[in-house]
Amino acid sequence: YALYDKYFKKIGNCVGATSCPGGQGKDSAHYLLSWYYSWGGSLDTSSAWAWRIGSSSSHQGYQNVLAAYALSQVPELQPDSPTGVQDWATSFDRQLEFLQWLQSAEGGIAGGATNSWKGSYDTPPTGLSQFYGMYYDWQPVYPDP
Repeated sequence: YALYDKYFKKIGNCVGATSCPGGQGKDSAHYLLSWYYSWGGSLDTSSAWAWRIGSSSSHQGYQNVLAAYALSQVPELQPDSPTGVQDWATSFDRQLEFLQWLQSAEGGIAGGATNSWKGSYDTPPTGLSQFYGMYYDWQPVYPDP
């Protein structure tokens, strides 16, 4: 779930939109490690329920290029899922691009990108750079409740 938008909305399609349908297939995947993902459910089998949630924002500090490389290139670590190896290979490339995109002319790397401005797909300020349709955010996640 860390590689997808929080509500599985299409990347780059919902920010500032009045309505936004869910993504199809992999078009809600940003292939970056997002801020968090978690899941849970009831222990009471008579009233079973479950939940899953993630984040639409990715920060430079959350990326793990080494893990993405290992999960896509080291046979002993490759996932058995049908698209897992390709997903992690895409994530490896995307993470490297992300870190280069975030690097300043002075060499520092800071900030991140979001697919959901202010946590509600609001319209971001004009003039922000985009990374695969996600908007630059100097403090990703903090304005996202």
